[in-house]
Amino acid sequence: MLALSAQHLQTGRLLDMELKHLIEGELEALASRYREVGVSGLVAPGGESIAREARGVVYILAGANGERLAGNIETWPPAAREKVVTTLPIAVRTAAGLQKVTVDGEALRLTSEARLFVGHRADSRIALDRKYWASMAAAVAVTALLSLALGWLASRRGLRFVQDAAAAGDRFLSGNLQERLRVSRRRDEFDRLAEVVNACFEEIERMIGSLRAATDGLAHDLKTPLTRIKARIELSLLRGESGDDALLAETAEDLESMLQLIDGLLELARADAITAASFEPSDLASIVQDAVDLYGPLAEEQGRRMEVRLLPAPVDGLRPLLLHLAANLIDNAIKHSPTGAAIVVETSAVDGVARLTVADRGPGIAPELRDVARRRFSRLDESRSTPGSGLGLALVDTVARVHGGKLVLSDNRPGLLAEVIFKRPAS
Repeated sequence: MLALSAQHLQTGRLLDMELKHLIEGELEALASRYREVGVSGLVAPGGESIAREARGVVYILAGANGERLAGNIETWPPAAREKVVTTLPIAVRTAAGLQKVTVDGEALRLTSEARLFVGHRADSRIALDRKYWASMAAAVAVTALLSLALGWLASRRGLRFVQDAAAAGDRFLSGNLQERLRVSRRRDEFDRLAEVVNACFEEIERMIGSLRAATDGLAHDLKTPLTRIKARIELSLLRGESGDDALLAETAEDLESMLQLIDGLLELARADAITAASFEPSDLASIVQDAVDLYGPLAEEQGRRMEVRLLPAPVDGLRPLLLHLAANLIDNAIKHSPTGAAIVVETSAVDGVARLTVADRGPGIAPELRDVARRRFSRLDESRSTPGSGLGLALVDTVARVHGGKLVLSDNRPGLLAEVIFKRPAS
């Protein structure tokens, strides 16, 4: 509306200037003829032709009392002004008789006894104004209708999304953890919001599943040593023994395993609570080297060989957690590698993506069990006769996830190839 109004005003000003020049030109031409010939020059056919040559031009030559002396205007317009173009309704003599028209005209005093008024029909200008306002009204009406229609559609889409989200949230809270919001192909803001909500649902489902698995595993892993401790104490009381060194040693061993289990849970809790705001630029190769230095003597003592190939691999993260990640992978490889086997530890960086790989020659993990191995308290040895708490790979997976990476388990033919890929580019 503002643009059209500005354009209309500019066009109107241009037309007013041209109209004023036209009227003043006609005034000057008729005034010159009056001065040369007198009233008879404007009354004569030649004089009247001057007015008719300009399309839409009307004029009147009036005496001192306003009586018409010449021209095709019936009576002198009282509202006519000199040097100012005004719009006036007047009666004009035509071939069909008197006709009431609206003109834009200007007056000029020739002498004390004669006045001249020249006007131009205002039909075209009035029609232009009417068309402009009609077009403006139509444009506003169409725009308003389109705006209302689009606003109604947008509000319907938004309300429907809110209703769907509320219903999905209610079902999710009722225990249906597989509930997700529908994502359309439009890929608009609502779809983006649905993806974020779905990601929250998935994370909550993962955490609840992890909590359930942790509860089951923790109950089993704590029940066994506590049962053994209780049995030893009761047996010692029945025998009337005191200061049994073997009983104390076995009890201390069970308590140590429980403490390790609790420490592992604390490490997992700390890893889950980490945010990217606390990350710092680090070199993964330097962190892995510290883990190799720590576990190298243990591997050598157990008859395993460490093959280390470390290239610079910048990452953003917390050094203590990344050290735990590398240490757990190396410790896992040492536990499951046969005597004399080589354990290969490598770091690299390609296109800003850092990688850590640890490969062993142990029994490996079957493809269908690799997802299970990442879960907390997950033990592939169902009898739980092998040492460990089932938190090693779970801690590695959690640390990788909070650092924007992922843990990939694959076949080393033979053995296990554990690869941690940090997709977040180094800052």
